[in-house]
Amino acid sequence: MINLGAAPFLNMRPLIYPLEKGLVEHSFNIMYFDPFLLSGNLSEGVIDVAPIPSVEFLRTDDYCILPDISISSFGKVDSVILKARKEITKITSVSVDSRSKSSTALLRIVLELFLGLTPEYVKRSPGNGFLEEVDAGMLIGNAGLGSRHLCRDNSLLTYDLGELWTEETALPFVYALMATRKGDGATAEGCRCLVSTRDKGVGLIREIADIESRKLGLSREQCETYLQHRIKYDLDDAKVEGLTRYRDLLFVLGEIEKKNEMDFHAALS
Repeated sequence: MINLGAAPFLNMRPLIYPLEKGLVEHSFNIMYFDPFLLSGNLSEGVIDVAPIPSVEFLRTDDYCILPDISISSFGKVDSVILKARKEITKITSVSVDSRSKSSTALLRIVLELFLGLTPEYVKRSPGNGFLEEVDAGMLIGNAGLGSRHLCRDNSLLTYDLGELWTEETALPFVYALMATRKGDGATAEGCRCLVSTRDKGVGLIREIADIESRKLGLSREQCETYLQHRIKYDLDDAKVEGLTRYRDLLFVLGEIEKKNEMDFHAALS
C-alpha cells in the first residue's frame, strides 16, 4: 500500500476523485493534510507521494518529481488572491494565510521584486480579523475562491497573483508538484497510474464541480471554470520554464540557498 498525501482543496479533486471512486485500479491509501504539512510528512515517511508546494521541492534536493503532473495556472488562478484596502503599489503591510508556502513566496516576488516594495508580512489563519490593521491580505485555496466570488465588500481591491506573475513573466506558475523521496523506486513504480487518474479526473470536472460547489457555497459554473480553465494539471516545457524562473527569483530573495536541478524520477521519465 502506498500512502498518497492530498490536500482538501478544490484544485486537488481531479487528481484524487477517480481514486476515491475506484475508477482507476490503484494501491493507494489516501491521507488528507493541509498543504503546508505535505512536504514534512513526505520527508518523514508518513506519506510516500504527494503534491508538495513547489517552493518546498526547490528548497531541497531530497525529492524527485513525477513527470507530467502539477497544479499550475497561466494567467488568472482565482484561488490565490490579494484583497487590498489600497492600490497594490501603496501596500506596506500584508496578512498572509499561515497555511501557504509557495503562494507566500510568490507574493514576496510580486511585491518586492516586481514592484520594489518592502512590506511587513503577518501570518494569520483565514477568518474574522484577517485584514485587521493591515493594508492587504492574501488568501489561498478554497478561502481564496470564496474571497474572489463571495466577498461583498466593495471597498476592497482584488489582485490575482497568478495573473500578476504571468503579466510580468509571460510564463505559467507552478503551485505544487507530485513528488516522492529520492531513492524510493518502488513508490514511483506504483505511481504510474497517476497520469491516467489525472486524465480521468479532468474528464469528470463537471461532475466534480457539481459535488464540490454544494460544499463550498459556490456555483457549479464557478467551480467548473476554476477546474477547467484556471488550473492546469500537466507539466509541459513552459511550466518547467516557469518553475525555473520561480526558483531563480526565490534565490534572489534568499528563500532558497541554492539553485537545485529539476530532478524527474528516472523510472518514470
